[in-house]
Amino acid sequence: MSDHIIKTIYSYSHAKQTPLMLIASKSQVDYSSGYVTTTKELVELCKSLKKLYPSSDVLICRDHCGPGFNGNDSLKDVYKTIDMDIENNFDLIHIDFCHLKKTQGDILIESKRAVEYILRKNQNMKIEIGTESNGGEDFLNIQKVEKEMAYFSSFCLPTYFVCQTGSLTKEINQVGNFSKSYVKKLSSLASKFNLVIKEHNADYLKADEIRQRNGLVGAMNIAPQLGVLQTLFTLEKARLYGVNTDAFLEESYRSQQWQKWLYKNTAENLLLCSIIAGHYCFKTSVYEKIVKEITKQEDFYLGLEKEVHALLDLYINHFS
Repeated sequence: MSDHIIKTIYSYSHAKQTPLMLIASKSQVDYSSGYVTTTKELVELCKSLKKLYPSSDVLICRDHCGPGFNGNDSLKDVYKTIDMDIENNFDLIHIDFCHLKKTQGDILIESKRAVEYILRKNQNMKIEIGTESNGGEDFLNIQKVEKEMAYFSSFCLPTYFVCQTGSLTKEINQVGNFSKSYVKKLSSLASKFNLVIKEHNADYLKADEIRQRNGLVGAMNIAPQLGVLQTLFTLEKARLYGVNTDAFLEESYRSQQWQKWLYKNTAENLLLCSIIAGHYCFKTSVYEKIVKEITKQEDFYLGLEKEVHALLDLYINHFS
């Protein structure tokens, strides 16, 4: 979500001797653009952080690699991302063709083609598979999931298989309902095919909700919560030290990046929309000016690091 948060991931992994994954979407990080950085720049940053935190164990991963996730439906664009990820020694690529504007059969065929392309270029690349568009409680039937697990297991051994669990991140909340009975069935299926279930949209969970996943889910993705955390931390410190944030909030709102995250609120809730979209604007001059002013009063990064580490503690301490 930001250079600052990437650094906190490395510092946490180093301090707690805990393996973590950085999962970069095409909108965040890509071969020639990204609201956080580019693919090459990300890897260079991670190399420098590995030197700074030598005991860290962080995998660099591609999230939702497929058409439509960055507003571009071109398969050529997808393969440019794949090529650059391989060239820069990414550890894992998540193949997700759920937005391909074709039949489900075509989605499976194109997904297989992409996986085989990756493994021809790097047989050691870890593969994550996802074919479902996450909609909270809108589950696919278990027979379809079993069929797809069998399909992908017939030509590769994915490290993770993404399944809907009922979780759903909207606005700045977890609005889904984890279906433990359904996920138990998924877990049993995954074991049959030597797969590990990965849950997306796992933000804003409480300790007991995290514990419900133990033994069923093998990994969880959180990201929007980290972006909101940095935004709220920045606004809190700015208010404390009398730093004006109007220009940043206005720019965040104008970005309209809040639209896909709305749930019960509307565009009239200006502050909420601006907070939701804040992390899309961390690279702007108005945001950097705020951080610079806060840094005159205290170490901005160390304060943010403390907040991020506390959130990661919540997940790590209750999930195994």
